[in-house]
Amino acid sequence: MPKTFDAIIIGSGQAGPSLAVRLAQAGMKTALIEREHLGGTCVNDGCIPTKTLVASARAAHMACRAGHYGVLVGGEVAVDMKAVMARKNTIVQASLDNLASWLGGTENRTLVWGSVCFTDAHTVELNGDALSAPRHFTRPV
Repeated sequence: MPKTFDAIIIGSGQAGPSLAVRLAQAGMKTALIEREHLGGTCVNDGCIPTKTLVASARAAHMACRAGHYGVLVGGEVAVDMKAVMARKNTIVQASLDNLASWLGGTENRTLVWGSVCFTDAHTVELNGDALSAPRHFTRPV
């Protein structure tokens, strides 16, 4: 017997969490399914990590050019990549923690971990269980 929901959202990337919360707040019993980690590519591997690293590179570049602006910096500019990566990891983790906290405080929303396979138009199989809903949302492939 499948577990029933009003909506199933596959993936917790850009739109998944917002849609899950919106539907749950509207009173719909909603399942948000994630295979690997909250936040999708943008939070974990793409946008946020990249922008964090670019900001560090920009700071190093500006420090190297400080003299052109009349700013004196003592000695050569050096980049501590361990510190740069630690900063990036801290920012990514803060994003993930905020996302998890936000999702955790939402009634009518269930977070399920694993990979899904559609078994029919309304049902997915996940970790040996069947989940069914009249509405499914997934990112375009």
